[in-house]
Amino acid sequence: MTDIDSIVLNFSPTGLLVMNAILAIVMFSVALDLKPSDFAQLLRAPKPLLTGLASQFVVLPTLTFLMILVLQPSASVALGLILVAACPGGNISNFITHRAGGNAALSVSMTGCATMGAIVLTPLNIAFWGQLYTPSREILSVVEIDPVRIAITVSLMLLLPLLAGIVLYR
Repeated sequence: MTDIDSIVLNFSPTGLLVMNAILAIVMFSVALDLKPSDFAQLLRAPKPLLTGLASQFVVLPTLTFLMILVLQPSASVALGLILVAACPGGNISNFITHRAGGNAALSVSMTGCATMGAIVLTPLNIAFWGQLYTPSREILSVVEIDPVRIAITVSLMLLLPLLAGIVLYR
């Protein structure tokens, strides 16, 4: 039986570039059906956006922590679950929302806001929830995030394809 802590994932820079390019293309395809007025509606009635963000950064980590308390996984698995719960949704959720006929402008707005908020909120959530579970407290280390690199990646994967799709639609 393999010890889960001995498994290492290595993503090559080329593989990450290809994956990010594919996600940008998906975002562009979603944006082809969006209009600036779709986003103006969210500014007039921000409750769904705020509810979604609160769910992402408060409700999901809380429910995940409660699940950890019930299941009592190993420290590394608990931290992995906390990490996944603390991270924002990705671009693929925008595509699925669009294909399902949902509110794509809301999905895109949530992705953008959550990704930018994650620069601060993800490390705080990981530190907070990870410290509360005694086994993970022992292996919890400082989470380092480069906000400039994240901003550039978000711009290239989310903002640039979004703006290009909306402009092309017009």
